[in-house]
Amino acid sequence: MTTEPAGLDWDQAVEKYRDGAAVDTLPGGATVTVSGADDERIYVKHRLWTAELHRYNLEKGVDLVNQGAIPREANKFIDKYRTLVADERPTVAATILKDLGYLS
Repeated sequence: MTTEPAGLDWDQAVEKYRDGAAVDTLPGGATVTVSGADDERIYVKHRLWTAELHRYNLEKGVDLVNQGAIPREANKFIDKYRTLVADERPTVAATILKDLGYLS
């Protein structure tokens, strides 16, 4: 019996980021912090900008990783995420998904 990989556990993400959190960045990536999370978004900020990562896009990204359509390695994930999911801060999305344990 084969079990399918789990999708994005949004409740875990909200619990981790609701009150903000420091996040380790990817090599060469901008330093960002998570300022909060709610039922539909994770909010991130950089010293020069703020952004929102939408739940739907992050869930779709994890689903595509689990299907093998997007690589699990964070640095390889970025371009495919941008092309197949959304051009919504793909490097930051990879950083968050790596921090949550979905990417390596």
